[in-house]
Amino acid sequence: MTKYNWDERHIITFPEKELALEIKDLHVYYGQKEAIKGIDMQFEKNKITALIGPSGCGKSTFLRSLNRMNDTIDIAKVTGQILYQGVDVNASNINVYEMRKHIGMVFQRPNPFAKSIYRNITFAHERKGVRDKQTLDEIVETSLKQAGLW
Repeated sequence: MTKYNWDERHIITFPEKELALEIKDLHVYYGQKEAIKGIDMQFEKNKITALIGPSGCGKSTFLRSLNRMNDTIDIAKVTGQILYQGVDVNASNINVYEMRKHIGMVFQRPNPFAKSIYRNITFAHERKGVRDKQTLDEIVETSLKQAGLW
């Protein structure tokens, strides 16, 4: 708690802000090019934060870093800390699929992979190791029914 005392009779107490994410010294490289140069930032829990800037300034690169989407880019390298509930999401022992259940991304425009609808739906499951065709078929059917597209 932060206390502010403007005279001896009046004390105002402000609660410490609860953080959803804390970013410390974040750098993102694409090969030799440094795209993000040492960001320190805090996202308060239950607050809205806007990232505003011109095209090409690193907004999307920064957002992709928050749930390790840059891991899929061969030449990308991320350093620094991204703390979610005190845990560094960039740590090597993090289960990325479980972490992404807590830190999701919703994009302005749908951006499916250049694959079939079936492969777009099964992509994450296959990366996680699901190989059984019947299981994948059931996942696709369930997903399309839930989206009203079956």
